[in-house]
Amino acid sequence: MTIDADLLAYYDLMARKYPTPENAPAPTPQEVRAKFATVAVEALRPLPAGLRSETFDIPLPGRNLRARLYRPVGRTVPLVVYFHGGGWVVGDVDTHGTVAALLAQDADVAVLSVDYRLAPEHPFPTPVDDAREALAWAAEQRARLGVSLDRLGVAGDSAGGHLAAQAAAWFNDKHPGMVGAQLLIYPVVQYRFDTPSYERLADGVGLTRDEMRWYWKEFLGDVKPDENDVRVNLMAEAPRHPLPNSLVIAAEYDPLHDEAVEYAQFVARTGARAEVIEASGLTHSFARLQPFVPQARMVMHDAAQRLREWLG
Repeated sequence: MTIDADLLAYYDLMARKYPTPENAPAPTPQEVRAKFATVAVEALRPLPAGLRSETFDIPLPGRNLRARLYRPVGRTVPLVVYFHGGGWVVGDVDTHGTVAALLAQDADVAVLSVDYRLAPEHPFPTPVDDAREALAWAAEQRARLGVSLDRLGVAGDSAGGHLAAQAAAWFNDKHPGMVGAQLLIYPVVQYRFDTPSYERLADGVGLTRDEMRWYWKEFLGDVKPDENDVRVNLMAEAPRHPLPNSLVIAAEYDPLHDEAVEYAQFVARTGARAEVIEASGLTHSFARLQPFVPQARMVMHDAAQRLREWLG
């Protein structure tokens, strides 16, 4: 199968609207962040009917994190805490607003999208700590947030999938079984660049190996990557308590494809339920492009409904 035609048309359109000059110097993280925000606006859509949203700060020790809660009107539903992608460097609750809103609509859940602090200004382990503490805060505040008290999930895309998975594992270690299910969308799993999908798709569209190396460098800062640290490698050690049941989306044309599949296999070996959703014809970052790509919309809609089933 080849890359979806609608997806290729989107990439061609963005390349023409936002060209990169030849021989341009390497951009700074701030410049990458600004361009990402500009391009992301193209995919933003009005809030779906039947949903409402509110934006507020999550008060944590020494800082406040901006968050946005999307919820169906008139029903008490489970809460899913969502962490956006962007290589730990770019993105926020605005750039991923449509992704979070559609997840709330399709899964019939409340989605709390969290703005964790970004590298390189706030390198490892700051985003990890923010994700863990934001999840703990959300679990404690479910009554005040007006969501179901007996069901809790997490979700995230790319680097946000990495943050969601490690936060859920950490929280379930302290409160076994509290996070019941997670949806990980083409997650970053480990500091490694030599899997078959990395070799095959090193210079493909959506995400390249060099870009992923750059994101890891900005995220880790001066810290040497430690593959034995579960905050770096999600599979560094077997958990003491069950991981959440895991739906893992692996995009066919994504360098991260193989590590997503490997993580689902790891979850299954720990005794939790795990399922890989193969996103045929799609590349990294397709979840943000649902308004442009019907295949992306279908994959995300079906995954969201499956997440709702798993939450019970």
